[in-house]
Amino acid sequence: AEEANTWKLLHCLYADSITEHPQSLDSLLTDTTLSQQILVSALFRTESELRLLQLLVDWLEATAAYQEDVTKTSAPVIGNNIHWGNTLHQLLIGTSLFNKEKNKAMVTCIDPDAPRRQKKTIHTDDLKDDNDLCKRIFTEVRCGKFKEAVSLCISAGQAWRGAVLQGWILPHYLPREDSNAPLEISGNLSRDLWKWCALGIAKNVSENIHYRATIGILSGHLASILPACQGSWEDLLWAHLRVQIEARVDKFLHEHHATADSNTTSAEVLELLQSELQVEELSLQQVFSAIKALMDGKKESHYQSCQRQLMLGHITAIMQDSLQWLDSGEERFIRFLAHLVLVLRQIGKDPQHDIGDTILEKYVTQLIHGLSDGSVECPELIAYYTSTVPGARQIIIFAELMDHIHKSEYRQGVVKAGLSAGMDVAASARVAIKKAITDIQQGYGNLDLTFTQTTAIEKDKTLIAKVISSLEWLSLISNQLQEALWLGNTMIR
Repeated sequence: AEEANTWKLLHCLYADSITEHPQSLDSLLTDTTLSQQILVSALFRTESELRLLQLLVDWLEATAAYQEDVTKTSAPVIGNNIHWGNTLHQLLIGTSLFNKEKNKAMVTCIDPDAPRRQKKTIHTDDLKDDNDLCKRIFTEVRCGKFKEAVSLCISAGQAWRGAVLQGWILPHYLPREDSNAPLEISGNLSRDLWKWCALGIAKNVSENIHYRATIGILSGHLASILPACQGSWEDLLWAHLRVQIEARVDKFLHEHHATADSNTTSAEVLELLQSELQVEELSLQQVFSAIKALMDGKKESHYQSCQRQLMLGHITAIMQDSLQWLDSGEERFIRFLAHLVLVLRQIGKDPQHDIGDTILEKYVTQLIHGLSDGSVECPELIAYYTSTVPGARQIIIFAELMDHIHKSEYRQGVVKAGLSAGMDVAASARVAIKKAITDIQQGYGNLDLTFTQTTAIEKDKTLIAKVISSLEWLSLISNQLQEALWLGNTMIR
């Protein structure tokens, strides 16, 4: 999953980088009636840094949604038109003889504010259902499914909770067919007032941890979100980025307070909100530093390190770190690094070509060493990756592949694949033959001695057969038949 997520991240970053975006905010604000939503949409299109933060949030939410769909870890929420059904049942039977478990600590009213107002509790089963609901709501918001979160509240009989969530929506004028018709507005005209009230929920430590986190995300209150993140790198990054976006949008709207026709917030409310909610504007680098401090010594995975550097645009750092990862990384991760190098080269972002060559060479060697029984099912694959390293190393590496292929029926395919990839297959064949001869010389000190002493021949028939068999490589290359014949005569002599 981490590898797939990294490719999705690279795709969305590159797609944004090649898309043209307007530079001026004024060129986009042409409507006679400007809502807050129009203003903010224009801001995202012109501000590259803010757009990057939103891209990362969208990516984090999409990957979380995919993971949730695969694992299905959230507790199911049972639809019910009446909230707190068990509590209501207890209240209805009252002091009857059937109510043997009457609890004086239970609320006597069923409205949502009753537990806080009366300082009493609801039925334990309802409390468990509430906890499951709040956790599921947070999960939906974490996955970018805001509408689903609201629908969940309504289906659980808690429409009031869904209404609380919708207070976050920016006001916007709905399109109308008749220009003389009155304007219809969606969203919350009193969004700043709602945010000030929402902070009361987010800061209330007696509230459900996941409900506080959900309200905290929508209102931009970081401290209330962190407990629900449970030290997850992705969740912490998502929380910080959402808060940063919310703070920058609020700052922009407050600076353009008089511009938006739908803005009805009074100066007193703005002052109240700014006194309650103060968010420091952080760069992306500062965000990662803050997350590191919250990880309690837990280190990033190799994939997370790559993701962080891609977000920051530090391709050189990825290349330098890769040299260390080559020795400690598992085979799957080395495969990822090799393909990352190839993709970065395709988009013109490979600042350290020599390190990229080292990574690719490591991956090809890994593929060759993974072969068994002297055969290869897909030589085109290895030939392609070999062709991506410098020419001199291509010859050596492809010769190593030849040295691993003992079965004749696979050799023609290897030669054809190498030629199709544009490599000097003949040079590789000569290197492979030389290596086979050298192996015998190292074992017996002299090739002639090996051929003249019967006991030596019997002792290592495998090496001798390998030398003879290696000549087949040249015989498979049309313009190398004469050299194959010459080498064969030389060996017989």
